[in-house]
Amino acid sequence: MSDQVKQAVMEVRGVLLPLQAGQLLLPNTSISEVVGYRQPDSRPQNAPEWLLGNMSWRQFQVPLINFDLLLDKRQREIGHRARIAICNSISGLAQRPYIAILLRTIPRLAKVTEATIAPMDEPDEPLPMIARHVSINGQEAWIPDLDALETELSRILG
Repeated sequence: MSDQVKQAVMEVRGVLLPLQAGQLLLPNTSISEVVGYRQPDSRPQNAPEWLLGNMSWRQFQVPLINFDLLLDKRQREIGHRARIAICNSISGLAQRPYIAILLRTIPRLAKVTEATIAPMDEPDEPLPMIARHVSINGQEAWIPDLDALETELSRILG
């Protein structure tokens, strides 16, 4: 195998999603679109604070998630540069093919290789909906547990 092919196999294109409390790291292919912030519909009754409500996108009702409330529990003002990342769901459910994540600003691309990513110490208490805490190119990032998130959304939204 050539060195060029080896490098391509061991590199994943990622995207860093900026939050107020840090940033999330996802594969670039998991993002369908980034749109400007818009106010979601009202939250379902008894929904947790991190579920901001549903928003319409391409004729789908997409749940809008505020990961900041999962990471540090503080409610912050949504700034004028806020964006929403529309992510492909991994469950393949026809009724909920997308999940939206509230962002502080525009996401950035990142190359993920063995040399650029390293595990970081996990918090004493596990964070809900978070799979890993990593360093990517010297910056902290959280890898969300999309399986757990989708399971919880199914429980809440039916």
